[in-house]
Amino acid sequence: MSEMLKGKMRIEVPFLPPVEYSPNWRGHWAEKHKAGEVYHDSVFYCCVDARNRGYREGLSFPFAKAKLNLTVVFAELRLRDQDNLLARFKPGLDAVVDSGVLLADDVEHLEIGQVGVVVDPDRAPLTII
Repeated sequence: MSEMLKGKMRIEVPFLPPVEYSPNWRGHWAEKHKAGEVYHDSVFYCCVDARNRGYREGLSFPFAKAKLNLTVVFAELRLRDQDNLLARFKPGLDAVVDSGVLLADDVEHLEIGQVGVVVDPDRAPLTII
């Protein structure tokens, strides 16, 4: 699901970023790769949908400069590190670029804004970009 708000886009992905991409995760590289592919594809298709809706709203893609805020909705309250959440989002960020929404994810083209956590068992799991 996506939503356009005065030059802003909101993209909702009904999955959490893969725990296998956390710097603290210890496991086999093949598990990490597979989890990254699944999450990448989920984010990619949500972004393509948002991009197509954006064309109808008069937006032009890819964005040459953007600010990305990330909110991850979990079902339970636990301590979460923002830097680990951002690392877990790496395949998702690659998918945003691959979908044609962003030109690139380097510092010249993308500013990372807020990384937040919401606890809501009714909406979880969810990633809001």
